Amino acid sequence: MAEITIIPAKERSAEIVRTAAYARVSSDSEDQLNSFAAQIKYYTELLQNSADAVFVDMYADEGITGTSAAKRADFQRLMSDCRKGKIDRILTKSVSRFARNTPECLDAIRELKSLGISVYFEKENIDTGEISSEMLLTMYSQFAQEESMSISRNCRMGVRKRMMDGTYKTASTPFGYDYVDGKLQINPEKAEIVKQIFDWYLSGIGMTEIAARLNSQKVRKEIWRHGTIRCILTNEKYIGDTLLQKRFTTDTLPFRAVRNRGEKEQFYVKNTHEPIIEKSVFENAQKLLAEREKPSGFAKEKSPFSRKIICGNCGTSFRRKSRKNCVCWVCRKHDESAENCPIRQIKETEFQTAFIRLWNKLQAHYKAILTPSLRQLEILSEREKSGNKQLANLRKEIAEIKQQMHLMTVLNSQGTLDDAYFKSRSQVLDKRLLTAQKQLRANLDNADSERLDELRKLIGILEKSERINEFYEIKFGQIVEKITALSESEIRFDLIGGIGFTERIAR
Repeated sequence: MAEITIIPAKERSAEIVRTAAYARVSSDSEDQLNSFAAQIKYYTELLQNSADAVFVDMYADEGITGTSAAKRADFQRLMSDCRKGKIDRILTKSVSRFARNTPECLDAIRELKSLGISVYFEKENIDTGEISSEMLLTMYSQFAQEESMSISRNCRMGVRKRMMDGTYKTASTPFGYDYVDGKLQINPEKAEIVKQIFDWYLSGIGMTEIAARLNSQKVRKEIWRHGTIRCILTNEKYIGDTLLQKRFTTDTLPFRAVRNRGEKEQFYVKNTHEPIIEKSVFENAQKLLAEREKPSGFAKEKSPFSRKIICGNCGTSFRRKSRKNCVCWVCRKHDESAENCPIRQIKETEFQTAFIRLWNKLQAHYKAILTPSLRQLEILSEREKSGNKQLANLRKEIAEIKQQMHLMTVLNSQGTLDDAYFKSRSQVLDKRLLTAQKQLRANLDNADSERLDELRKLIGILEKSERINEFYEIKFGQIVEKITALSESEIRFDLIGGIGFTERIAR
């Protein structure tokens, strides 16, 4: 019989657990318990007597509500430091403080667990280091999400009540008015332009031509377009009335503001402000508009290509037309006259086939095509930021303020620093930190960071997807921003993240 010798396990010395804390605190609360310094003090005192834990940093987002983690700068900084291996454990007050969106909460927790980092939620007494914690976490994060949705519903109910009793104040200011002391007041110079637009339209001039005239006269800095003119011609505010709830926020996550096409009730309030246009003039314009937009050869059903196809020759948008056997898209100028633009109509199925080819190419080769571009953009962005003296100074100021807070907290917990002085000084540092962090976020929030986020999103979509054999509207809408018809046989897809690809059309 084989002889078995048991080798006892070696006793390992206790490892130092690098512990961070995350909170969402109020930026304008007078309650010292909600201040940044108070949070640092709480967690410092909590860990100061521990022989195997050290407090790394306090991460906190001030006064930020909602369901998306993307809007929380310090939460993103926390996740970044975790990925860099700076943190072993995270402490937070509750699930609702950590996240209010169940999928994002679970995604973050799973990523942290894969990095060997645990999160402890004090209120719920959940430690994600335990195997059985995810079920409890799902339940509590669902509660937190429902709480956020309940708050959103209550806010919408309040807005709806104000609409019903006529006390709702619209935030939009139509061209021709100024917003003064909570009321719309006529801007004489702009009002004359509005009157001219109505006069031109009722005299038979089309909206595209009206836009061209205003652009040639260099009226306003913005470029006038067909859609801009149509918005003015159909806006009831010019006769002194207000139609409320033209748009509404969806009831489910993710919350989106969408056009109200009859899904929700609307409220028409008369005589809310001084009119620019006489009611009879406005009504005649609506009759003429309805007459000109009567259904004809144009397909009126909603299409994923609507407002996305641009003519590469003249820059005019394409319109959708129904034929006997197919649906086509044609340049508006070419449709008026072939002499205006040489690019002829293209079948909708050809756009769909070209997108299928593009999707499959990207899905198969995104790592070779997109990932290097992302990395290069990240390097350029970091290089630009590192060379930005203002950013460097703000980061230095934030680090110094936090260092002062840590030092004051330690001295106060040891009894060396007077409580009254600690409280008053903490309030000053809190305000300085908030100002510096807002300035830093404002400097970081630029077009480059948006482009990087969109490119990461594009890569993420392709990572989770497969090849397709048919056209999917959702996939198209997720990644395509614009299509440019370079000719009848060549089109370019402009994708999110500022990436463009050309596809041939077989004819």
